[in-house]
Amino acid sequence: MAADLSITGKPRQAWLDYVRLGSIFLVVLFHTPPRLPLLDDAVVFNMRVPVFFAISGFLYSHGRWATRFRDFLVHRARQILVPYATFFLLFYLLWLAVGRAMEGAAEQAIPVYQPVLEWATGNPRTVCGPFWYIACLFTMQVGYYWLCRAVDSPARRLAVALALSVGYQAAGYLVPFSLYVPFWNITHAIQFLPFYALGDCARTALQRVEFSSVRATVALLLAFAASIAVAIAALPVADEWLKGLIRIGCGFALLPAYLAAGKAVARRAGTRRWVQMIVVNGTVYLALQNYAIGICRIALDRMAQPGFLDLNPWCKPVVALLVMAAIFPFAWLIHHHAPWMLGKKRDAPTRGSGPAR
Repeated sequence: MAADLSITGKPRQAWLDYVRLGSIFLVVLFHTPPRLPLLDDAVVFNMRVPVFFAISGFLYSHGRWATRFRDFLVHRARQILVPYATFFLLFYLLWLAVGRAMEGAAEQAIPVYQPVLEWATGNPRTVCGPFWYIACLFTMQVGYYWLCRAVDSPARRLAVALALSVGYQAAGYLVPFSLYVPFWNITHAIQFLPFYALGDCARTALQRVEFSSVRATVALLLAFAASIAVAIAALPVADEWLKGLIRIGCGFALLPAYLAAGKAVARRAGTRRWVQMIVVNGTVYLALQNYAIGICRIALDRMAQPGFLDLNPWCKPVVALLVMAAIFPFAWLIHHHAPWMLGKKRDAPTRGSGPAR
């Protein structure tokens, strides 16, 4: 599939944007109340986090950094740790100024230094909980860099990543003591490492997977349905380590159909600037979603009735779409006027690319 010129003037593949757009929506949907265990645990979870890591691996190019770890580390720090620090500082100051008072006694009891400690250890749950993903991605990418240095063959590299993840999670499930390491989400980085490795090591195969024939479509949809069925049956009753093992198998089974669906949408819809704007600024959505959801919840409680969302779960996707739309202006403003918040430079205007559809 041909590459399209993006809003940054650099070539990109449109289907990747639609795949990531769907995953961003699923992240917002997951955080929108009420909690629906079967939907959130089985369907939403298995199509949001694994897909993000797989696409990150798909876009990774070890050849560019093969002998330059320092340059790789600086590049990753600028694109990951800069927004991690920028948005945390913004939300931490807001939390100190108004957040603690608005949330009541429980929030006021939290020491002022606790959010800083959480941020330093990679889990800023008090003021920006979704940013665990950013810390996890950084840890995973640094570890995967050295895995690439140690193992040249993509097939062996994928096998090693699977062995590390499955072995670690199986040990956590079997041993009588805790193997969980929260510091910079090391445990989660190991758990999701196979998806990052799959995106990198199976790049050619993933590029080819499509609903190209009746047989291919049936096979992909059967694998997708089977993964969802297994997740629905197993995830609600499994402990955390066993859930991790289940998610690997289910995620590997559903990923091809999910990517094929993104390609099918891209073929029909083509390049859309608003899609690219959301995807390029996915970190903004990650940072602002919980605050936008909270504002929607307060507004609905006041306009309709207290606990409106909990009493009307059918509103969950509607509110998620409203949140996506509400964040878009902020994403646009940051992209055009404050790209430094995301560790980016201001884009130079491009010529001759023509308007995107």
